[in-house]
Amino acid sequence: MKMMHKPFSQPQTQSKLGIIFIFLGQSVKFVRIFGAAVIYFFLKGFEANSELVSIALSVLIGVLLLLLGFSYLSFQRFRFYIDYDNREFILQKGVFNTEVISLPFSKIQQVYFRRSLLQRLIGVYSVILDTAGSSAQEINIKALSESEAKDLQQILMEEVTAQKQQETNDVETTADQESGEDSVAVHKLSVLALLKLGLTSNYFRGVWLILIFLGSLYQQFGEFELIEESQYREGIRGYFEAYSKPVELLVLTALVFVAMFILGIFISSIEIFIKYFDLALKQTKDSLELEMGLKTNTKVSLKPRRVQLMRIVTNPMQKRLNLNEAQIAIASSRDDLQKSQISIPGMERMQLERVKKFLFTYRMRPGRVFKPAYILYLRLIIIAGLPLVLTAIVGSVVVPNYMVEIGLVLLVIYAGLVLPYQFFWYKALSLEITPEFVIKRKGVWTQKTEILELYKLQSVSVTQPFWYKRRGLYNYTFHTAGGDISFPVTTSKMQRYINYALYRVEIDKKAWM
Repeated sequence: MKMMHKPFSQPQTQSKLGIIFIFLGQSVKFVRIFGAAVIYFFLKGFEANSELVSIALSVLIGVLLLLLGFSYLSFQRFRFYIDYDNREFILQKGVFNTEVISLPFSKIQQVYFRRSLLQRLIGVYSVILDTAGSSAQEINIKALSESEAKDLQQILMEEVTAQKQQETNDVETTADQESGEDSVAVHKLSVLALLKLGLTSNYFRGVWLILIFLGSLYQQFGEFELIEESQYREGIRGYFEAYSKPVELLVLTALVFVAMFILGIFISSIEIFIKYFDLALKQTKDSLELEMGLKTNTKVSLKPRRVQLMRIVTNPMQKRLNLNEAQIAIASSRDDLQKSQISIPGMERMQLERVKKFLFTYRMRPGRVFKPAYILYLRLIIIAGLPLVLTAIVGSVVVPNYMVEIGLVLLVIYAGLVLPYQFFWYKALSLEITPEFVIKRKGVWTQKTEILELYKLQSVSVTQPFWYKRRGLYNYTFHTAGGDISFPVTTSKMQRYINYALYRVEIDKKAWM
């Protein structure tokens, strides 16, 4: 009688469609690297040289054949399986150098799906294994069929749960077993909500994207002499001759910035629409199921005990529209809240409270609030004034005849904008330690609240630079498996509460990941 093997117990390759996905991915990389050269030949032309055209076509065909061969070898050499005896996931990959990754079940924190637009066109899924307590990157199997992806996710999470039950004796139902009857919709983003988000967030991100794109375009074209340096210098000289007075330069620069700002908002709106399209958050008995994305579709499961930190982000405009963003950091090998977080934007206050109630073990109670020392504000206004001082120095060299006007403009900016902004930022910064939580609040326009349950705290770092000693000031950092919360320049009074927080960690027997 033939012995039946357990699913995925034998080394296997990805879906055969993965060859197409790998080939197209390598082709895109090739275009990104040599795209400027291709544009150069198109703009300069081949000067009707048929021999040059033939050589170029031959090289192109040769490159495509090499990419196809590399894609096939990469597909064949990428194999994975589950070692049930040693309780680990094994991945082997590499065309020229073979790399073998052994991932114990105890290290796996999340198994979730991700699909780019290309993957959806081809009909394959990415299955991602996110780890904790390791410096290794997450494992990404980029080309599995829908049935294979779901089976692998379910089996792995069942094995992970069984492993952690054995280690902690904590009874826990499998996170990724979905039940349509138990699933309850918590939050869903409509097209109107996406539009509101685009108009009320990421104001300067679009501007930076425009500047980066223009700089990259100029650099690539300049390498192939598509932009003459003399023309560039003449354009700059003409600009300064036409608008030689500082006031005229300031007004024109402001108009250009406003135009770029509006265009940046438009670009940010498109980016938000693509990233969070069709976002749906559902609550099951044991987890929150999140799915979103147009270009890259992501599906992830959030279990309460794996959540390490939670950040709530909003601004005055979003407050009026009842919009909040929840950023949730899970236990991960990445040590930065920003990098290990899962964002859920556009949540109403009631929806946010429901998510907090589900994810947090304890209920929030009032605690002791700490504020930074006044020396922090002095440091902020000095640092903020440095760019203005440098601008004045440069202005005295470039346009020495207009230093009075330049000085007045810089003084108005510093006194009217920088000083008030830094003061309100300083006043908004606070840290609250309650019997169950550490809560940090900061931000003037973009207001952020970071929440950490005390029993998930791993350690606390206390630092004191030598110039703090005379004043008895310290910097504190609270460390978790999903990121850190830092609070600067405060007194030693906080240490008594930190000792209490560490005591709560010791006596609490709940599993934190």
